[in-house]
Amino acid sequence: MPDREKRAVEAAAAAMRALPVKSRNRLLFELLADAGATGIVIPGANGEIEGAIADRTVILKYLKNKSWSVETVRLMQAAFAAQGPGSWIDLGANIGTTAVPAALAGALCHAVEPEPANLALLRRNIDRNGVADRVAVHEAAAWHETAELEFEIAPVNLGDHRVRTEAPDGGSAYGEAARATVRVPARPVDTLIDAGGLAGPVLVKVDVQGAEGQALAGGAALFGRADIALMEYWPYGLRRLGTEPTSLFAAVRRHFGYAALLADDRAPETVRLAPFDDLAGDLLAAEAENRTVALDLVLSKERTPLWLG
Repeated sequence: MPDREKRAVEAAAAAMRALPVKSRNRLLFELLADAGATGIVIPGANGEIEGAIADRTVILKYLKNKSWSVETVRLMQAAFAAQGPGSWIDLGANIGTTAVPAALAGALCHAVEPEPANLALLRRNIDRNGVADRVAVHEAAAWHETAELEFEIAPVNLGDHRVRTEAPDGGSAYGEAARATVRVPARPVDTLIDAGGLAGPVLVKVDVQGAEGQALAGGAALFGRADIALMEYWPYGLRRLGTEPTSLFAAVRRHFGYAALLADDRAPETVRLAPFDDLAGDLLAAEAENRTVALDLVLSKERTPLWLG
């Protein structure tokens, strides 16, 4: 390499290192995309995770933080450490950022994911981390009935693929009408997973981009068996799929009497469960302040936290 070119490269590298981490990582992804790369493998707290260069949310944040869903993973790990590894049911498994650490903790896992590209990455990440013997993968959307559904593909947040709604696009916050779609199989949760055969404790993660109501309706046996559910509460997504938050609350109450918010940087031992109804008013108020608010909930059958032993 000529000296002038070498000096230019060194100067460019130095300028890149001087950028804030977020900007530097975005530039790195742009350069990789320009070079024709389609994926990147990043080691971190959740395992060695491969993601798509096109994903400027999940895998880009994993590059920055070397972790994902920190509070959820910590609570899961604490529960299995206190009770022994049982079963981890991952509805909306995406590329495996929670299924992999659950399996590494010794749990037997079911990973449910419908979108073909994410599904391929999920399978590779399971293999890459040596946990294929502990993870059963189900190619389906978690739903309340057997169907074939139109599934939206989010262009830059590959964790936001979701069932297409008939809601008018005039109320959309993310320009959903412009998204490409694919057809995916949808199945009732209880036809995918034999709840009676699961080893306890049973933890269920539900992050299905607004289809939580449908997943609950199709998974009565699973949620009846579950000790804990870790659920995203996203009223915007719920409403676009025809579920009122109060209807979701009623479905939750049929299985779980206690709940808590999983706030950022909250250690498991500081999470305090309270009657679900004590939290419901705050959840409704949160949407009134921010129509696209998304909150992480932990739901429990017992008030005594499982993760405290």
